[in-house]
Amino acid sequence: MSKTITDKRTKLDEQIKALKNKKRQLEKQEKAEADKARIRRQTNRGMLIEKLIPSLISLSDSEFETYIKKVLPPPEIQGGIFMESEVVDDEE
Repeated sequence: MSKTITDKRTKLDEQIKALKNKKRQLEKQEKAEADKARIRRQTNRGMLIEKLIPSLISLSDSEFETYIKKVLPPPEIQGGIFMESEVVDDEE
């Protein structure tokens, strides 16, 4: 019993659909993992800031944002805060 071309094409279409669904599920899983890592990173960094500067705990969100904007350098400078080229070598 030989399959017709239409049967073979239908089977391939079903396989393609299944693979697309699997790809979509993997993309959702990847995004969920990235979101979870981002939330964990933000939480850890927020906890560290509160640990290092406890007085910031009492600030409102807008006051905290104002404080951060005053303390941190502008974004165009900020990118290389800890770049190796900027590390001072005391042995020289």
